[in-house]
Amino acid sequence: MSTISKHVNIFHWLLVGLTIFIFIASAGQLMTTQRIGSPAFLALWFIKVVVASLALAVPLMIGSRQKPFRHSQWTVICLWLIGGLSLLCSRFATPPLTVKMVGILKSPEQYVIQNVFIAWFMSTLLLLGHDQLQKILHRWSSKQRGRVLAAVVALHCLCTWIFHYDLFGFNAATSGTWFLLLFMLGDLIANLDLSRWQLSTKAWAFICLILWLATALAAWLKMNVIQYDPHNDFTKNLHYLYAIPPYQPIMLLTVLATALLFKQIHHSKVDQQHLVRLILLLNLLALPGLINKFLLPTWSWLAAIVIAIVTLAVVALLPVLIQRYARDWSWSFNKTAWQRRFKQVVAYWPVLTTWLILWLITAFSFALLWGNKRWTMVQWMVSKRDPIILVNVWIVFALVVILMAILNRWWLSSGIVIVLYLAWLVASVLKIQARNEPILPSDLSAMAAPKEMLGMVNPWVMGLALAVIVAILLVFIFIDCRVHSPRLRPLYRVVLAACACIYLGGFAWANHSQSLTFRYLQSISDTPYFYSQLRGARMNGTVLQFANNVDVVAMKRPSGYSAAAMHRIQRHYQQVAQQINQHRRFNDVSSQNLVFVLSESYADPRLLPNLKMTGGNPMEFYDQLAQHEQSGLMLSSGYGGGTANMEYQSLTGFSMANFSPTMPTPYSQLVPYQQHPFAINQLFNSSVAVHPFSANLYDRKTVFRKFGFQRFYHLDGGSRLTYKRHIDQSPRISDDSAYKETTLHLKGCHGRFIQLSTMQNHMPYQPAYYKQVKYHVNAPWIKSPEEANTIAAYAEGLHYTDTALKSWIAKLDQMKEPVTVVWYGDHLPGIYSGLSMGQNGVKMHETNYFIYQNPAAKKADSGAEQMPHKVVSPNEFPALAFNIMNVKVSPYLALLTQEAQEMPAMSTPINGTARNNAAHRGGIAFVNAEGKQTKLTKAQKHLLHDYQLVQYDLTAGHHYLQKAAFLTRVPQ
Repeated sequence: MSTISKHVNIFHWLLVGLTIFIFIASAGQLMTTQRIGSPAFLALWFIKVVVASLALAVPLMIGSRQKPFRHSQWTVICLWLIGGLSLLCSRFATPPLTVKMVGILKSPEQYVIQNVFIAWFMSTLLLLGHDQLQKILHRWSSKQRGRVLAAVVALHCLCTWIFHYDLFGFNAATSGTWFLLLFMLGDLIANLDLSRWQLSTKAWAFICLILWLATALAAWLKMNVIQYDPHNDFTKNLHYLYAIPPYQPIMLLTVLATALLFKQIHHSKVDQQHLVRLILLLNLLALPGLINKFLLPTWSWLAAIVIAIVTLAVVALLPVLIQRYARDWSWSFNKTAWQRRFKQVVAYWPVLTTWLILWLITAFSFALLWGNKRWTMVQWMVSKRDPIILVNVWIVFALVVILMAILNRWWLSSGIVIVLYLAWLVASVLKIQARNEPILPSDLSAMAAPKEMLGMVNPWVMGLALAVIVAILLVFIFIDCRVHSPRLRPLYRVVLAACACIYLGGFAWANHSQSLTFRYLQSISDTPYFYSQLRGARMNGTVLQFANNVDVVAMKRPSGYSAAAMHRIQRHYQQVAQQINQHRRFNDVSSQNLVFVLSESYADPRLLPNLKMTGGNPMEFYDQLAQHEQSGLMLSSGYGGGTANMEYQSLTGFSMANFSPTMPTPYSQLVPYQQHPFAINQLFNSSVAVHPFSANLYDRKTVFRKFGFQRFYHLDGGSRLTYKRHIDQSPRISDDSAYKETTLHLKGCHGRFIQLSTMQNHMPYQPAYYKQVKYHVNAPWIKSPEEANTIAAYAEGLHYTDTALKSWIAKLDQMKEPVTVVWYGDHLPGIYSGLSMGQNGVKMHETNYFIYQNPAAKKADSGAEQMPHKVVSPNEFPALAFNIMNVKVSPYLALLTQEAQEMPAMSTPINGTARNNAAHRGGIAFVNAEGKQTKLTKAQKHLLHDYQLVQYDLTAGHHYLQKAAFLTRVPQ
């Protein structure tokens, strides 16, 4: 090997090493550990710019190769397979739970090059068409091509620099014309005669060095744009963590100059293996999702070194293996051969016909679900949510494949499944009409009693349905006998059945956040809407919504669960209850009233970082009340939603954190199917629920009936609301009306429990709802006047809540009946899009709460011990209420009391996600009184285990403790 060739080889491997290094460094955000402007930071930035130039250099080098590629078709197919599989794995890789943030960025880019996938794909196409393209180009001389290309490059640079105009439609380096230009420039450089050039190699090298430094500076200036906003002064909206755009004239000139330098240094051929390796590097730069979970949120040098060694080995060996096992594939354009292949495809037209019929039925099914909006929604589903339709079709099609594997008759298999699909849709519509929800997996238990089910159907309807089914089946049997359809060998039938079963079986993990099925469904915007199954069916189709509910486990079985363990727990907490009750006055709640108030989206915006508010204090009365009553912050398990989950936790004492990630909405997934679910209202003489909104969401009608509420006041019939006033143009019933409704049901009552869930501050938050919005907000993370106006309108709503609360408390103070109020906000509104959940997870899940007693209650409960908590969980409210009411507790409430006294607040994970009513990653977040995430002591872990055993037994276990002696009876 010559000295020049050795140098070229060294440069190639140096470029490979630098690319792997900067790929790992960018994916792990290594630059954030360096001070901006430090030598290490500048070196990292310069290497990143050099590596980013690969998007230009690779197409250029492909064009500069003047020798035909060997086995180009085989090579490209291998590159596509490698790229497709790696991108698929990266697409569904698990992102880090928290991501290190810099400045005000919400989602820092971890790629090195913008649109790197396009650069990789276009490079493979150029390699594939290399020989044909060069034949076309070489019809003109190098001189002719040189003049044209020089003019194009000059005009491109001038128009971009001076007018910021894309003259040639390069579309920010995403169009085929851009990559074709690079290919032609590479071909031109390879054919240039540089002997007439007067510049020495050292001069060329110096020019290239200057150009590379200028390129690094230009890239920095382009990436760190300074913008002025009158609300936030000067702000940076881009940062060095973002991918570098290769579509920069200075970078193009630098790469061309560097190519000319190498042309002057040596005249060796462009090595095919080197080129393939560089294309693989472009593929690598599109895969940060494969490694960032090992490098974030904390950089690990050990992990980085291991990843670098593995990556280097793969990148080094793959081109060798591709060349070693290369095959000569010729894509013949012989007319006869293509006709034969076309006939082979056409022979499978029955398969395509079945698939098309299933697609049409699925699309039409949305018309059955949407009523008056049927055709508009069908058009919307077909044009905007076509992947959802396809998933429904593939599920049903998989059933056809399985039946085909059994019967080996395509038309008969298709007919049976199509008939069953139509019957499914009819049954879904009938169930929706009867119960306002589609068919769910829990309904399959009804198949055990077919006689009773069929007895509910009109005999004439049943007869007509059977006649239609028989007619359709006869048609498909006739077609199967008269029309040729594919027959499969036994091995193919087994393989197809296995593939179909694997596909369908994947939905058994549809709600496991680590599964490929979950990530794919997320990528096509499949939202299960567990809180409203009808909405889920309308948005996802009846088949996919059924599949969404297959993977639902209420709670994982805790270790040590058994009848003996539960009896031990019962005896232990009977003793704990007796100890607590020695200091309590009342045996029961028959003389007192308790009100739980869930104040929709109520959370003090002033607690958010760096937010400034002018125009007054929207929570003036709340602040005064909180100084005299037990108050603090509640750790919510939702952000921007999840109201029913907070309601569920406060009523039952169960924590969402203990449930399985596949149980995001107990109201609709658990309670309707429980025989005797427990709730705190069952300890009172009577109970009433008030919700000034629709009762259909979260299946509240069924839930409150199951819980034993005597009355439920809402807007969908049933017990009607008396007070329904709105504020100005707001579409929601005001809090003032909700409080008046509650007071109405308190008068003259003793031993009554009321659950009030308000609606006034529910989204959206529009300034037009109010005659005047007197508040103004400002924060560095607020990015637009619209966002600021939305927060200001929300603050105006808080002001109206504050005014209504002041009036209501004044009325309660005058009542003779003892009244205790547990008042809390359920979650923050989802309007703080500029805040990072990774950095501010706790703050974005903290709402306000207080426990108030009117004078009559304070007089009756004098002597009750205070249990002040700065941060609480909603499941602790029953224990806190009974404590301040001075009421003796059952063993279950003794457990909740001990949990409230000794445990930090607990919730589902509060960092890294803002999704509600959907499966989460699992795990429990614990927050102490200082608002910091913490870990449990050994004693706290033991208490948590007892708590989990009890919750499991009462919700998903054998119900050993489902008896009065544990839940409601006060031990003597």
